[in-house]
Amino acid sequence: MRNTAGIDVGMAPRSGASGGLGAAVMGLLGGRMHPRYEIIMQYLELDRFITEADLVVTAEGSLDGQTPLGKVPDEVAARAKLAGVPVIALACTIGKGVRLNFEHGIDAFASIRSKPCSLEDAISGAPKLLSRAAEDAARMVMVGMKLGARWRKAA
Repeated sequence: MRNTAGIDVGMAPRSGASGGLGAAVMGLLGGRMHPRYEIIMQYLELDRFITEADLVVTAEGSLDGQTPLGKVPDEVAARAKLAGVPVIALACTIGKGVRLNFEHGIDAFASIRSKPCSLEDAISGAPKLLSRAAEDAARMVMVGMKLGARWRKAA
């Protein structure tokens, strides 16, 4: 890009793997880069919904050690923590360094895939896979609630 437009976008914030198109728009058309959550927050009343929630469930294609570096689930978790609301993250891929997310507000995470599959199968089956994973997570929360009630009763 430096040779074409005289702008070095290679080291610009948010111009990484998923920001490639944005980097091209920035370099060739003079566009500006914004964190994804800033754009999303213009259209959602996320903070209001979070304060009214008992649990936040967020999702991402790949949850890993890079998630706290600007991916939407990190911002959702940070906002939920400010409101004292627990967060579960669902992802297609659970990658290297994923446990770092515990330090950034995600309380639990799970993969939507129950067995290995191709990327094409994961994409085409995403609605069904995500729905099943969300139900599984809800069932685990219900078990925790029953245990809590049982422990409170015993105390």
